[in-house]
Amino acid sequence: MNLPRILIVDDDREMVETLANLFEKNGYVASVALSGGEALEIIKTKGNISLALVDLMMPLLDGIALMEKLKEVDPDIAVILMTGYGTIQTAVEAIKRGADDFILKPFDKNMILKKVGRAVEMCELREKVAKLQDQVDSISGFEEIVAISKRMREVIDKASMASQSDIPVLILGETGTGKEVLARAIHRKSRRRDKPFVPVNCGALPKELIESELFGYRKGSFTGALRDHKGLFVSATGGTLFLDEIGEMPKDAQVKLLRVLQDGRVRALGETREVEVDVRVLSASNRPVEELKGQYLREDLYYRISTLTILIPPLRERREDIPLLVERFARIYGEKYGHRLRIEKEAFSLLQDYPFYGNVRELENMMEGILATAGEGKESVTAQDIKLMFRKHKSDGDFEHARRSTVYSTSTLSLEQLEKFAIEQALRVAEGNKSRAAEILGISRDSLYRKIKRYGIPT
Repeated sequence: MNLPRILIVDDDREMVETLANLFEKNGYVASVALSGGEALEIIKTKGNISLALVDLMMPLLDGIALMEKLKEVDPDIAVILMTGYGTIQTAVEAIKRGADDFILKPFDKNMILKKVGRAVEMCELREKVAKLQDQVDSISGFEEIVAISKRMREVIDKASMASQSDIPVLILGETGTGKEVLARAIHRKSRRRDKPFVPVNCGALPKELIESELFGYRKGSFTGALRDHKGLFVSATGGTLFLDEIGEMPKDAQVKLLRVLQDGRVRALGETREVEVDVRVLSASNRPVEELKGQYLREDLYYRISTLTILIPPLRERREDIPLLVERFARIYGEKYGHRLRIEKEAFSLLQDYPFYGNVRELENMMEGILATAGEGKESVTAQDIKLMFRKHKSDGDFEHARRSTVYSTSTLSLEQLEKFAIEQALRVAEGNKSRAAEILGISRDSLYRKIKRYGIPT
C-alpha cells in the first residue's frame, strides 16, 4: 500500500523538521523544502505528492504564488497554507484562488493532523472518482443498453471490442430485441463517433428504389429523378451505415452492395465515374443464420458482412433484466407524461412471467401505455394495470396458458412459428391497424403484408 506523500514548504528549518516528524509518526511520507524553488523541483522530479503544506509568508516566492505554480505542474495537488493571525484575510483570499484550507500558527497538533487527514482523504477520493470515470469511459456508448444478465453483458463486451475496429458486424436477434440500439452504441464508442450514423431499413425500401437510395443517382437518370441524389453510402462517408433487415434486400442489389464493400467505391445511377467512400457497415436481421445464409443473402455477401456476428438474446431468455428495464421505462415515460409511479411487487411478478415475444419494444410500449393513461393522484403501477395491458394482447386465459404451456418454449417452436405469433400479437395490440402493428414490430408495412400473406394470418 502506498502511503500518502506530503510536501512541507517553509523557510524555517526547525518548523519543517518538526512537522515532518509529526506526519511520519502518523503514517505519512514527508518531503521538506526551504523555498518555493526547491518545492517546485521536488514536485517535478519526485511527483506523486498528495498534499503541499505551504507557509504563506516566504521570501522571493510567497505561499500564494507558489500554490499557483504547484497547481500548474500538478492540478490535482491539494494545498494548505500556514499563516499567522495577522494574515488571516490573505489566507481567506487564497482559498478563493484555489487553496484547500489554511492553518493558523502556532499549531495545535491534533488540529493540523485532522486538517491534513481530511485534505489527503479528499485527494484519494478524487483519485478514486477519476479511476471510476476511466472505467465508465471505457464502456461509454453503451449507456442505453440496460442489462445485468450474463448473456447481455457478453453481448456488450463483444460489441465493445467490435467498436475498436472497422470490421463488419452482423447483429442477429428477434424483432424488438434492440439491434439498432446496439448498432448505435458500437458507433458511439468507435473512432467514427463524430461522423454520421445512417440507418436504413432494407425491408422498408421498395425493391425498385433500393439501389438508387443506397448508391445515389444523377438527375434525369430515370423517370422521377428530378435532382441529383448522393445516396446513403456517400451520406455516411466517414461514419457508419446500418443496414437493418438486410435479408430483405433483393439479390441483384446485393451484388452491387458486395462490390461496394469490396472496392470502397460507389457509382451512382446515371453516373460514369465512381466515388470513393469510407464507410463502416453494420448489418442486422431477425432471421437465424442458417436461414439468412444462402436463402436470403448471397453467401459471398453474408461472409463479407459477418466478420463478427453478435446474437442478442430474446427478453424471455434474460428475465433478470426485466426489472431494470421496467424501472427505466417508468422513469422515462413518467417524466414525459408527468407521472412518477413506483412499480408494485405483484406487477413485477406478472411482468416477469409474461413471454414478451415482442421483446424489449413490447415491454416499452406496455409501460408507455400505462404511464400515458395514469390518472391524477395515482401513485403506483399495480398488478391490475399490468393485467389490463395484457388484455390488449390477449385474454387473461390466454396469458395463463402462455405462462404454463410448453408451446411457448423456444425449444419446441421454430423461428417461423415465433414470428407468426409475434405478428398476431402485434395485430391484436394494434386492433387490426397494420401500420401500427408494423411500427410495434419494427418492420415496414410492406414487409408486414408479405409476412401476413406468407403465414396465412387472417386480418
